Amino acid sequence: MTKKIMVVDDEKDIVDIVASFLEGEGYTVHSALGGRECIESIKEVNPELLLMDVMMPDMNGWEVLRDLKNMGVLEYIKVIMLTVVKEPKQEYADLSPYVLDYITKPFNKKDLLKRVTRLM
Repeated sequence: MTKKIMVVDDEKDIVDIVASFLEGEGYTVHSALGGRECIESIKEVNPELLLMDVMMPDMNGWEVLRDLKNMGVLEYIKVIMLTVVKEPKQEYADLSPYVLDYITKPFNKKDLLKRVTRLM
């Protein structure tokens, strides 16, 4: 069975690079260009893992996680945050238990694959 991942980032180049790399490793990858697109498609895609950028202009990654939690889907999805800062702001501290790993940007593909494989 193919493992499904959703990559959420506002930078199309990053989404395309990560998706192409992970597809080459045998994963099924869906992409969302921003938080709103993620929320709109999450139930249809039903991913096992979210690779979520923190800093996005429409909604930040923490706001997306809060909406997913309120939708009742977050408890079924593993989350890796793509970020330049590991610690969430205090206002999002309640969401940090849902985040299983943080990958600091810029990251290398080998490290990304290792972390994804560990959670899948």
